Amino acid sequence: MIEAKHLDLLQFEKIRSLVKENCFGELASGLCDDIYPQSSAEHVLPELERVRELSGILAAGGFLPSLEYTDIRRDLTYLQREGSQLQEDQLLALQKTFENVNSLIRFLKGRKADLPRFFEISDELQVHPQVVEAISMVLDSEGQVKDRASPDLQRIRKDIREQRRESDKRFYHHIAQLRKDGFLRENEESFFNGRRTLAVPVEHKSEVPGFVHGKSESGKTIFIEPGQTMGINNEIAELLIDERRELNRILRELCSQIRPYVTDMRQAFEFMVYADFVRAKARLAVDLNASLPTIKKDFSLNLQMARHPILFLQNKKTGKSTIPLNMSLNDEERILVISGPNAGGKTIALKTVGLLQIMLQSGLLIPASEASEVSFFDEILIDMGDTQSIENELSTYSAKLKTMTRILEKVNQATLVLMDEFGSGTDPELGSAVAEAVLESLVKSKTRGIITSHFGNVKLLADTLQGSFNGSMLFDIEHLEPLYQLSVGEPGSSYTFEVAEKVGFPIHIIERAREKVDRDKLKLNRLLAEVQSQKARLSEEQERLEHEIFLGKIAKEKYLELFLQWEQRIQKERERKIEMARQAEFGIKYLRFLEDWNQKKDRKDIIKRFIDGITAETKKQEALRKQNKLDSFSQKKIQRLKGALRIGSKVRVLNGQEIGIVEEIKDEKVLVRFGLHKMTVGMQNVMLAEEK
Repeated sequence: MIEAKHLDLLQFEKIRSLVKENCFGELASGLCDDIYPQSSAEHVLPELERVRELSGILAAGGFLPSLEYTDIRRDLTYLQREGSQLQEDQLLALQKTFENVNSLIRFLKGRKADLPRFFEISDELQVHPQVVEAISMVLDSEGQVKDRASPDLQRIRKDIREQRRESDKRFYHHIAQLRKDGFLRENEESFFNGRRTLAVPVEHKSEVPGFVHGKSESGKTIFIEPGQTMGINNEIAELLIDERRELNRILRELCSQIRPYVTDMRQAFEFMVYADFVRAKARLAVDLNASLPTIKKDFSLNLQMARHPILFLQNKKTGKSTIPLNMSLNDEERILVISGPNAGGKTIALKTVGLLQIMLQSGLLIPASEASEVSFFDEILIDMGDTQSIENELSTYSAKLKTMTRILEKVNQATLVLMDEFGSGTDPELGSAVAEAVLESLVKSKTRGIITSHFGNVKLLADTLQGSFNGSMLFDIEHLEPLYQLSVGEPGSSYTFEVAEKVGFPIHIIERAREKVDRDKLKLNRLLAEVQSQKARLSEEQERLEHEIFLGKIAKEKYLELFLQWEQRIQKERERKIEMARQAEFGIKYLRFLEDWNQKKDRKDIIKRFIDGITAETKKQEALRKQNKLDSFSQKKIQRLKGALRIGSKVRVLNGQEIGIVEEIKDEKVLVRFGLHKMTVGMQNVMLAEEK
């Protein structure tokens, strides 16, 4: 796949270390040592998708169960033996680990839609809450067996507490008497083999009856267990033996209870370690703003907004921006020849492509746009750096020739070739001829590759040879500074004299060198510099124009929205005035009826006129509504549009020129999208784009 020395050259070990730093446990850290590029996309793609699933949760600040665990593999192996017994600390570690394991599995089973790739490998894992419950019934949070674990244990511990209280009572009563008699040292109390003793001056040992447990180094103090407490201490010691025996019985019974689940527990634990490993990869992906590009079956390479991960993290710490790389290789343009000044970013571009490809084929997301398209290569062949070999007595050029020979023997359409300054290290004229021949051979092999070179004839060949094309690292000729941007399409100047002048190289030597350079070559170099400069200016101008067009479009859409709002307000105000006039007319009629009523005229006639008036007004309003529906231009238009409008229809708003797309139709209103903006419009205010 790729030689180990080339992995080191691309700093892949640093990427492994970054993954390790994000692991919770040592077991997951150990899995990081096996991160290595694979040639089969089928094996790596599920892993990449799991990393993407978890990175999405982490990036959004979503909940993820704790993945902390203790290495319990040996304990599980021992537990599997019939009749075996784990100690309290081992069982507590088992309990805490499987609380997290069970939480993780339950979490994944409940997030099938969001984490399908993780769910498919966790679906068959068994959650056994009875294991955790059984241990928690016996052990407390500190790993001590609970008193209520058995009636016998509860009784024994009760007896121990009572006997210790009695022992304390006798001991301190005896101390008080001996202190009064002056038979004790200042530090009178100590312990030997769990037995409490008194520090007695040797000259008073006969005054303190009991069992001698030891003597100080000076020989002036003797440690005696008082006879008054020896009997009760013996009883306590016997109770402690009974307690340990009962504890062992309880623990053996607990182990027998959970032993049938050992196989499932081991599988679940291994999954926990793997989840920790994948989460570490996902954590790194979040730090890198990494994503999973589209993986193609055919061999292509199209990187958009790609960044060197280590450089990106370094710049992130210092607040600097990392200039992205955009680069594409396909069937027609397979070999990219990058030229440009030294320290202009050619090698870092080469390393970015190589490292991202290795990361992807190792199951790691890469810091590039999701719009990127990549494929898996069978081999990645690299010629980069000084390959001089002292042991084999090889010069730099000889070593490069050997490397190129190995590359040319392996290249095919399933390989990716990365060569830095190929053809260098010998006579420039001869070296450039060799470089031309190598380029022709690489193109013929249909391999994909990126090559950096200063040779003018190689640049010319790349421009004419079908299958290869030129690219250059942009350079600010006014300020004599590299821009670290790859421009595809034209070769770049090396800016040899300009860079020399910037670093303070003697002017007279630079001028003398210019005189010695072939005029045509110097002219070509100058033309390349001018083309590159003009292209950079045109690119800036294009970006500025696109930005102005975008702002104009936004302003137009905003105007359209405000115009519609104004029309709606005018319509509402018109309707409000009509309603007020109608209510005023009703008010006048009501006041007339009230006046006649108060004058006590024929009230039956008044009531009849009131009812007739209400009836007539109701009929009038109903007839008016029907007439309005029949005669209204808006209603006719709405009826006509209802039959013609569809989701996806192109429409314009009245008095507007912007064409929008109908996304939703509800009652007599439509939701229309104008570029980036959406608005809801009444049907009476829209017309089909084809209408005049």
